[in-house]
Amino acid sequence: MKKVSGMQSVDSTEAVAVMHMPNHFRDLGSHQDGDALDGLFSYPKRILVLDGIQDPGNLGTLIRSACAFKWDGVFLLPACCDPFNEKAIRAARGASLQLPIVSGTWHDLHALVTKYRMKMMAGHPESSSDASKETYSLSNELADSLLNESLCLVLGSEGNGLSAETLQACELVNIPMEGTFESLNVSVAGGIFLFMLQPKGQIDRTSTP
Repeated sequence: MKKVSGMQSVDSTEAVAVMHMPNHFRDLGSHQDGDALDGLFSYPKRILVLDGIQDPGNLGTLIRSACAFKWDGVFLLPACCDPFNEKAIRAARGASLQLPIVSGTWHDLHALVTKYRMKMMAGHPESSSDASKETYSLSNELADSLLNESLCLVLGSEGNGLSAETLQACELVNIPMEGTFESLNVSVAGGIFLFMLQPKGQIDRTSTP
């Protein structure tokens, strides 16, 4: 029972259910044309793209945050862990069963960006920014300037950072920090980005409890 369920203890477990893969999950595999994207998203305004996120806890937490701030879906680039890994599902708290999730290649992502005319931005630590590219600081002003644009936000792994493809394709944006640390855990940084760049009509970023 432990092996089948993936649980550490099965003393109080009387049954294990088998669940079909959600309809809003799609592995694009080797599709080579834009037709594979049909029906995945309905005019998306905000897509979270994960670039090589291998820690299931971080991946699940990011999916949960994307769902909480009403982003339209999550796109997983190669080298990401399985979003239906038990730890990822636990961290997502059910969000992975509500939010459209797509697994595909950079070719597929470019087709998505072209189809919906989306702007591409990537979170990048200020201390490691590519000197050859301008890096924007996350702010209310920047977020307001993007309200009427369709946006893909790319986040990379803590170990390897952003891939070369992401660095080439995206505008870079960092979270300004006055403290001594150079970077944040990707799920923490992602939560800040997802909140600040959430779709038009959501929570007022300037409000206080």
